[in-house]
Amino acid sequence: CSVRTHTVTRRLARDFDGLFPEHDLTSESHTIVTLAMQTKHPQTAMSNEMLVERQAVHALLIEKMKAFKEYFDLAGLWCDFIDPTTGAPFSSDSATTLLDCDERYRKLGFEVLELGCCRALACEQFGQCVAMTSAFVQASEDAVAAALPLLDREVPTTQPLEPEGQREGQHASASAADVTEVPAGTSA
Repeated sequence: CSVRTHTVTRRLARDFDGLFPEHDLTSESHTIVTLAMQTKHPQTAMSNEMLVERQAVHALLIEKMKAFKEYFDLAGLWCDFIDPTTGAPFSSDSATTLLDCDERYRKLGFEVLELGCCRALACEQFGQCVAMTSAFVQASEDAVAAALPLLDREVPTTQPLEPEGQREGQHASASAADVTEVPAGTSA
């Protein structure tokens, strides 16, 4: 996976105005953390395999971000993340969303591809084989750095129920083992 941190400046905070209606991103030091995971299938080529893999990667992203958020909750610091399946904040009630193909992600180092019929996200490290999400933390980049290893940990996954006729160990959907993970590195 790839983890990057970005200090929230006043200009950057304006881009995310309304995303967290009950929280002011300009009030104190905040950091945005992006978590990108490499996929086997390009997210621009619609197929059943890509959709199954995307669902599995999104589940992993959510589990990693839940652990990350819990770290800050226990420290008494505000943190929320974007649910990659809906683009909505995971814990905050908001009418505003931040889908993975949103133009605002350009300011966080991602490329948004215009494909005619739709948009897709790409990044320098994984190209179009990427699924990602982001967290917003009320803390400096230095304070956030201590929690970044949580995003690189293996996440225990619950195994899906096996359809009749499948042998033990075979699953119809992608699992955590089907997702390629790359060691995390941080950069501003």
